[in-house]
Amino acid sequence: MLKRKYIKLGLELIFILALIVGGVKVLDKKINLPVYDSDEVSWIFTAYYFNLYFLRLELFHPDWNDYEAFDQPPLGKYIIGAALHLKGYTIDSLEPKRFLNSIPLSKLQKGLDLVIPKVPNPRVVIPLLRSVVFIFALSSLLLIYISLRISYGFLPALISTGLIVSNPIFGMVSTRILGDPILLLFFALFILFCTLYLKSKNTIYIILAFIVSSLAFSTKLNGILLVPMLIVLFLVKNKFSLSRPNVKVLITGLTFFLLVTVILNPIYLNSGIRAIARMADARLSAFQNYQETFKHAALHSISDRFIAATQIIFFTNSLFYQLIKVPVELIMFLFGIYQTFRRKDLLLILVFLFLVLIPVSILPFKLPRYCYWIFPFTHTIAGQSVCFLMELSNRARWIKVQRQGR
Repeated sequence: MLKRKYIKLGLELIFILALIVGGVKVLDKKINLPVYDSDEVSWIFTAYYFNLYFLRLELFHPDWNDYEAFDQPPLGKYIIGAALHLKGYTIDSLEPKRFLNSIPLSKLQKGLDLVIPKVPNPRVVIPLLRSVVFIFALSSLLLIYISLRISYGFLPALISTGLIVSNPIFGMVSTRILGDPILLLFFALFILFCTLYLKSKNTIYIILAFIVSSLAFSTKLNGILLVPMLIVLFLVKNKFSLSRPNVKVLITGLTFFLLVTVILNPIYLNSGIRAIARMADARLSAFQNYQETFKHAALHSISDRFIAATQIIFFTNSLFYQLIKVPVELIMFLFGIYQTFRRKDLLLILVFLFLVLIPVSILPFKLPRYCYWIFPFTHTIAGQSVCFLMELSNRARWIKVQRQGR
């Protein structure tokens, strides 16, 4: 028994080491690729808000009312700006970003050629920031693995994490200067805290999960999905009991969520509660503009979005499908869904509803990048198919023993 435990521990260490070494090799291949995504350049120049907030402490500067302040929450901008500052660079103006915004979407490549030289020392800065973002992505994988290992054991955790790594979307988006890998880290950390709460029933993990929800919301607006998800998880786990201790936990958690959100984003000090509406309007306007310009990739109906997500995640970017023309991940996902609802696994049911179903239903484009923060959770659920097969195997073995006993 002890020998088996050491073998499993050895395999686990080898798998984690393989993740890290493989990740470094993927990064090494893509770290110096040319910039072909305008959003990479946008995230570099919006690092200006780190300068404005942390270096100049100008919380009521007019630039907090600029479109850029509302287009995306600032935490990802702060992280990019901090990495630049530690390397000795600062972005001290929004002018390059405003210039980029003034260029029609159909001529973005020409605009990139004009704006990229404004990046300070791009041969150093761009690889540096890609490395920083990739650290967030790799950390997300490890957190997802730990969460699944705690709840379901080594094999399901290994299968789910392996499926995520095998999907080309992960390597493609994780090595770009974008907010999505940073958001994924907070999602993964949130799942870990929820897992620890369900295991220990210690409400400190609920408070920590609320704080992480705020960090996710302060990175991208999608992060707000974690708040209702956490409230539902807590209420269902406590059988909708609104006893004084439970209400106190929810109020404390929501208070921390609001405090961290306001502290991290000065637009609330400048615009009040209207800032949320302005952020939502900025995002919707940007999506409408993109959908009008790139009509071939735009998704307008719910059915189109589900078909597009299925095609992107389980067919186009599936190594199994490319090799053997069988949608292995899709089959595993369907079995995983069955296992999740059959066992009434509260956390995974909420993951499916809030981190798969809702995001897919609002998917704006038929592009792999927009599935980046969805497919890790489809594959997390897909790993549950292993639990289903193990249960079937154990049941078949038990039936065989019963028959032999007769």
